Amino acid sequence: MGLARAQPSPIRIVPPDPRLHGDVAGYWFVEDLAGVHAAQPVATGPVPHAVLSVNLAVPNVADGVGPVPRASLLGLQPRARTWWPSSQTYFVMAMLTPRGLVRLFPAAGASAGALVDLAAVLGDRGARTLADDLDAAWDPARVTAQLDAWLLALRDRTRAPVELAPLAHACSALAGGASVDAAARLARCHPRQLHRWCVRHLGVGPKALMDLERAHASLRAVQRGGDPLIGYADAPHQIRAWRRRFGTTPGRYAAGELARRVAAADPDAPAFYL
Repeated sequence: MGLARAQPSPIRIVPPDPRLHGDVAGYWFVEDLAGVHAAQPVATGPVPHAVLSVNLAVPNVADGVGPVPRASLLGLQPRARTWWPSSQTYFVMAMLTPRGLVRLFPAAGASAGALVDLAAVLGDRGARTLADDLDAAWDPARVTAQLDAWLLALRDRTRAPVELAPLAHACSALAGGASVDAAARLARCHPRQLHRWCVRHLGVGPKALMDLERAHASLRAVQRGGDPLIGYADAPHQIRAWRRRFGTTPGRYAAGELARRVAAADPDAPAFYL
């Protein structure tokens, strides 16, 4: 975004209610009501998280196609995206872990690689009520309280799929570098069954999820000064993966100002902004 150091950070990361631990990685507030960064492209990278997003001001434009929905669900992202901030940007993103996506929005695999209007998932009334409630709250502390209450209520009324626990264990294993066969053994299922579960709920197969987790871990390491080869056998393997996922190489990549601000605000935060 080319942010000047004297300007306040446009990103604030707030932890969710402890009862949502494991499902929600944090609430990200992005605010630029003065329009300082309007129409300047912002890149986000492939990330093994889903994003529940609600716009409280003027929606951004996604990939040059058109304004994003007022409330949306962005599934696991296998590719980089470009966004153009509006003249008055203010929105909140609930970063959902794979387990959180399955628990809160079962069978939402169609959201992978897509930006889905929340009305298509919850119905017009449900999506509008959430957006109106958060818009009325406005202040981050009040928005956080509203989101906590809304997500907890959604979890209470949503029946968890019977495969939630084994699938969550398998996803954690894949994120830790386990093979698909090892993850399936941990989930006590056949690899083909694990593939069906992943596609139904996450929109990608376990091998693709493992590859996405590995690329994301490498990007986080580069942004935070860690070992960029984490998860890769050698540099050529990593470079090929970076070119495919990010369109660049680790050597050519320089973490943007937003990425550095996120890392400083929360070292454990997903590497969402490039």
